[in-house]
Amino acid sequence: MRFVVVIFSLLILPVVTFAHHALFTYDDSKLVEVRGAVRSALWRNPHILFTVSSVSNSGQEELWEIEGLSVNYMERAGINSDSFNIGDSVVVLGLPSKRDKNSLFAILTTSESGRKLVMSRDRARAFGLLEENTEPIRPVASNEQIALAIRQANGIHRVWTNTSRTGGGISLPLTDVARAAKESWNQPTDDIALRCEPAGMPEAMLSPFPIEFLQQDDDIIVRLEEWDNVRTIHMGIGSNEKNPPATSLGYSVGRWEGRTLVVRTEDINYPYLDDLGTPQSEAVEIVERFTLSEDENRLDWVATVVDPNTLTEPVTLPMMHWEWVPGEKIKPYNCTLNDNQG
Repeated sequence: MRFVVVIFSLLILPVVTFAHHALFTYDDSKLVEVRGAVRSALWRNPHILFTVSSVSNSGQEELWEIEGLSVNYMERAGINSDSFNIGDSVVVLGLPSKRDKNSLFAILTTSESGRKLVMSRDRARAFGLLEENTEPIRPVASNEQIALAIRQANGIHRVWTNTSRTGGGISLPLTDVARAAKESWNQPTDDIALRCEPAGMPEAMLSPFPIEFLQQDDDIIVRLEEWDNVRTIHMGIGSNEKNPPATSLGYSVGRWEGRTLVVRTEDINYPYLDDLGTPQSEAVEIVERFTLSEDENRLDWVATVVDPNTLTEPVTLPMMHWEWVPGEKIKPYNCTLNDNQG
C-alpha cells in the first residue's frame, strides 16, 4: 500500500540552482511514501536506481522506479549494494517526478530490518527528517591513515572535503539566444551526464565530492573525484601556451597572491555552464580564487565567468568551501551506463 504525504518544502528554487545533476525534475513541494518489495537494483554512478513493487489503494500492483544519489555518496553514508536485496520489504520517502509516473527521488528509506537509511541529507534536513545539528558524514579512517595525512599535508596540497550546502543559486543574465537555448534543453535527452560524459569547466568544480591538490614539478594537479577528472594548473614561467587545443576542462594558468591561488582558464569547449542546460560558448573565460585559511583547515572557492556570447555581464558563481578531513581519500567514480543507455 502506498500513499502521498504533502509537505511544503523549505527549499525555494531560484532561477538557476547548483543542486547537483538536475534533480529539478522532481517536485520539492511534497513527499511520497512507497511501501513494497525490491524487484531490481542498479548500483552504479552517476545515480543508483532500484525498483519497488507496491500495491495501490485499488489493489493493483505498481512498479516504482527509485533514483538515488551516486554510489560514492551512498558508500560514505554507510549505504552499499548489500543494503537493498532483491525481495526485501522497504519503505521509501521521496520526491515525486514532475515528468514520469511512479518515479521517486529517494530521501529516506527504511530497510526490512528497520534501519533508516538517509539517502539525501540536505533534503532530509529540509523536510525536518533530520535534526538540524546532525553531524556531516565523515570518512572512516584508521589512526595510522589520519597520522599519515597530517604528515603529508602541505598548504593547499591535500584532499579537501566539500562542506558547502547544495541548492544555492543565482539568476543568470542570459542573452536572448542563450535563454532560448536553455529553454529548449531537455534533460532526458540532452543531459550528457546520463551518457557518462565527464563534466567540463566550470561545472566540474560544482561537485559535492572531494578534490585533491598535488604538486607536479612546477605545476599543480587537481584530482576531482566526480567523473575521475584531472585538471592541470600551469604555474611555471612561460606557462601560457600559444593556441592550446580547446578541451572540456580548458587551459588553466595559476599564480599565488598570498594565501590565494588565482587561476584563469580559457580554451574551454564544454557546452554548458551548469547541469541545468545553461549554454556557454568557447569564448568563455573563468577566473577562480582558492583561498586557504590561516589554520589551513578550510579552502574557499569563488569563480567569475565571462562569456559575451551567453552572458550580458560577468557572473560570480555561489561561493563554495572545502574542509580538511584527515584520512579522506579520492574514490574511483567509474560512471557506468545502464542497459537502456548509450
